[in-house]
Amino acid sequence: MKYLRGFMMAWGMFCWIPCPYTKWNEEDRLAQLAMLPLVGACIGAICCLIWWPLANTSCVPTIMGALLTGIYFLLTGFIHLDGFMDCSDAVMPRHPDMEERRRILKDSHVGAFATICLVLMLLLFAAAWISAAWEFDLATAATVVMIFTLSRMSSVVTLMTSKPMSTSQYAEAGAETDNAVPITVAILMGVAITVAAMILAREGISVRPMAGPLTVAIIAVVTVGIGLLVGLFDRKKLGGMNGDISGHMITTSEMCGMISLALFM
Repeated sequence: MKYLRGFMMAWGMFCWIPCPYTKWNEEDRLAQLAMLPLVGACIGAICCLIWWPLANTSCVPTIMGALLTGIYFLLTGFIHLDGFMDCSDAVMPRHPDMEERRRILKDSHVGAFATICLVLMLLLFAAAWISAAWEFDLATAATVVMIFTLSRMSSVVTLMTSKPMSTSQYAEAGAETDNAVPITVAILMGVAITVAAMILAREGISVRPMAGPLTVAIIAVVTVGIGLLVGLFDRKKLGGMNGDISGHMITTSEMCGMISLALFM
């Protein structure tokens, strides 16, 4: 029940679709974080369920890619996108002073770096969707779900094993001994969905000539690797972990995962 409540809490916070369970229990915060990858899998599945009928109509891939990009970020409630923009403003400029970078991170105004990074990210994200949307198949859909799951898995693991900023809402969630079970739960979800995507990508399932278990594994490595590198870079620049960095990790790793999907599949 603890992790079921955690999933409902994660759904209510990280997904735009209303959750029937609205009660917040602070004792279940770690379970909430552990279930974030499952929320990503659900959002990815919803996107693919929308993609499926669109692919069977006369809708051109350009329109499908734009629609799926907008739908995806709408489903997330733009919460990860907010962290992406905040971190872009804080870590991209070459400010030598960490306190100044932290001040910029907390500033609610949108700066030039956030605007530029947002435009570039949306262009690349939409272009990747356009490249993938030419024909629907289960292997590609499962790989999309995997990307949205692994991006959140790497974020959760980093959040639970890193020194948090004192101002972070997750200040009590970082590097604690009782995080072992939630971390394991998050990793197992990511591994299970990756294995499922690799099975669906075997020969005979996908219509794409380059699809296969190895291709899916490469996309998984890119997604997780980029997320971890972004988290490492941000923590070095800002001196700790917080929710904005988590959003930066998720959005950037998903963008790179989708690009690798377009390139390799």
